[in-house]
Amino acid sequence: MKRIAVALMAVLLLLSSAGCQKNRARQMDEEKYNAYLTNYQSILDSDDKKGSSQNFDIRLVQNQIGEKYRYDLLIDNPKIAMYGIKVLMIVDNTTSTIDTDRMMPSLGILETAEYNLIPYQVDLSKNFYKGLNLSILDDEPTIHVSVMVAYTNKEKSKNYREFFRLAITAENTEE
Repeated sequence: MKRIAVALMAVLLLLSSAGCQKNRARQMDEEKYNAYLTNYQSILDSDDKKGSSQNFDIRLVQNQIGEKYRYDLLIDNPKIAMYGIKVLMIVDNTTSTIDTDRMMPSLGILETAEYNLIPYQVDLSKNFYKGLNLSILDDEPTIHVSVMVAYTNKEKSKNYREFFRLAITAENTEE
């Protein structure tokens, strides 16, 4: 009888710890999604969107795939050390509301991986990349995107956030 009681308690303990792990995972997912929404809203609210940066190269490239178009946002050639990079690219629409029906491409916001760009250094074991790429598939031959790129210095004592507005047409010419 004691063995059954101990076994039953062990099963209950395992089930309760699994439930706690699911709750923690759900809470982490919710926190990351809230960070995504906060960054999305900050892009919509930004009035100082630029076409380029002094700290890195940023460009939008288009490739036609069947009846659709793939748009790649490329960030590379850093001029300064950029740590803990977070990027969100949204397709501009005519409203200033968050499109909750379509997840927009992001990097460093919804996942735990860290992305760093350091001039003249590539070391994947340290998460130092040559460049970063975000892609989105769309039906439209012309697209306007708004982008947020956030990063810190090595000591994490300074935070930087830059906002961009980029456009490209089917003729592959940036506007």
